[in-house]
Amino acid sequence: MLMPATKKKSRRNMFIVLGLVVVLLVAMVLSTKFLTPEELAAVGPKKFDPAQTASELWTKAQTEIPANAQPLGQVVPAMQKDLEAAATKYNAVSPAEGAYAFPVEFNGTVEEASADSLRISVPGVPQQTAVIIPLTTAIQGTAVRDAMGFKFADAPGQTEYQYVGDELKKLMQQQVKSGVSDPASLNGKKVSGSGVVVVLSPTGAPPPPAKPVNVQPVTVEAGA
Repeated sequence: MLMPATKKKSRRNMFIVLGLVVVLLVAMVLSTKFLTPEELAAVGPKKFDPAQTASELWTKAQTEIPANAQPLGQVVPAMQKDLEAAATKYNAVSPAEGAYAFPVEFNGTVEEASADSLRISVPGVPQQTAVIIPLTTAIQGTAVRDAMGFKFADAPGQTEYQYVGDELKKLMQQQVKSGVSDPASLNGKKVSGSGVVVVLSPTGAPPPPAKPVNVQPVTVEAGA
């Protein structure tokens, strides 16, 4: 059994310990910086925004694709002869095995025109190969996404990856509409521009001349 003096000493020690704990807690609170929700959002990981990502890719694409584009009249015969060799020679991007995105430039004459597409003849492209420039729903934003090197791993998941392509499609449609306001009036007239030709060939076999070539437009300009 503790003696009175011992009890007093034990209580005194307990109070000292409790006092130290209180002081420590107060010091911790005073040294802690509490962040507002806005500050937490600023320092935390940024939420992926497909529209913003697409806008940034599109801004780059409008400069980089025309700068790297190769004449369609050279690319098409080359890829119809040896797809892999053409991809190497003309710096095509390969987003997946058996897939190639060629940056191209074209300058041709409109043979058929509708609200949805232009069919043009381009010097150097075999006569049996139809060259189609989509103007509306057939535009594929994924072509520009892939040509700009945006990979699946760059997005949080499949849905966001697809959304980037969808947003690019909207931007491409806006660009085409500003450059080709009245497609039906272009029969027999010159058009020029740049874009991306996507070739899918799991086996690596070259596309046959009878297969149409779709140029996903980045820039389009109607001439006389």
